[in-house]
Amino acid sequence: MKQNPGQSNSDSLASVILGPVLLLGVALTTVNLLSTYKGIHQQKQATIWSVIQLDREIGSTLFDAQQHINGHKSTELLRQSYRALRDRFPATVSSLKQDDIFQQVSGLSDSIYTAFSHVEAVEQLIVDSATIDTDWLNQWVNQLNEMKAQINKQVLDSVASMESEYSDRAFSTILKNASMLLIMIFIFILYLVNLLIELRKERKRNLYMLAHDTLTGLHSRAYIMNTLQSRCDNKTSFALLMFDLNKFKTINDTFGHHAGDQLLIHLAEKFKQTLSKSGIVGRMGGDEFIWIAESDNPALIQQQYALFLDELKSPCVINHKQLYIHISTGGGIAADYDFHIKQLLERVDEAMYQAKSLQIKEIFWENTKTGLVQCKGQLTADAF
Repeated sequence: MKQNPGQSNSDSLASVILGPVLLLGVALTTVNLLSTYKGIHQQKQATIWSVIQLDREIGSTLFDAQQHINGHKSTELLRQSYRALRDRFPATVSSLKQDDIFQQVSGLSDSIYTAFSHVEAVEQLIVDSATIDTDWLNQWVNQLNEMKAQINKQVLDSVASMESEYSDRAFSTILKNASMLLIMIFIFILYLVNLLIELRKERKRNLYMLAHDTLTGLHSRAYIMNTLQSRCDNKTSFALLMFDLNKFKTINDTFGHHAGDQLLIHLAEKFKQTLSKSGIVGRMGGDEFIWIAESDNPALIQQQYALFLDELKSPCVINHKQLYIHISTGGGIAADYDFHIKQLLERVDEAMYQAKSLQIKEIFWENTKTGLVQCKGQLTADAF
């Protein structure tokens, strides 16, 4: 099935655009992964530091409260310490709310909020009362101290430790981002693999087009010349035959070039069915064709050529009109020309035109060593 040129161009454009898009996707997911890792690390440090600051403030307040109970610190100093602790909690809570992973850690947030409520609950008793009940204050200090210990334990177990719930959730978040990066890399690799496959296919198609004639599908002139040069350089035995389609111009003038093309395609199919099986057939241009026969035995080549002529007996039907193909053929053995490619081509070409002028349908052989021209077959009047 032939590919629509417009579709091919569209696919090529999509492929060109897709590469940079995927590369950009890989870059963005990489940046996202790195920023996520950096963000988690920085937020964890901020969270721990915020809790440490709170712990210090709680410790300072507990110390001042104990000093007040023992009569070593005034009520006003205790109230100042309390206010500092009370004001520390909102700042700590605000910092912790920015840490999404911390919000997922069970228990720690509740402990901090419980301690905050415990501190707020005694504001009137400490700040607004003229005197502070030391027994009640001692009980409040003991409860706050237990809460402080609980918060510290949870920070160590749930946040700071490498095996903590915080670390597990952080790793899970980073892993999700890493998975996205791996998926993008995998897709990009698939794109590159597909691109390489397409490039190989394109190269194969280009090589095929260089080696074959676009109309007939036979080998191109360039391929034939390279093959001839190689065989002559290596002195590989072969025979060379050249064919000319008789009265081809009349067909073009009478029925149009489309009919001429159909006739050339029909002839090419006959070549493929017969002579291509025992050599290389190519189109030199126009209505001239060439066969590099594997054998250099004229008798064997005559037999193969006879099969080809039998195939030509079936007409080519164009616009409901039967057209019969007649060709003129000249041949030569490469060894007879000492594998001299230019001389071989010139003499075989002359032989072909001799066959055309003599109107013979068999191969017109020319032997340069004997200086004799050999031909087989009867004279015929070729006509369509």
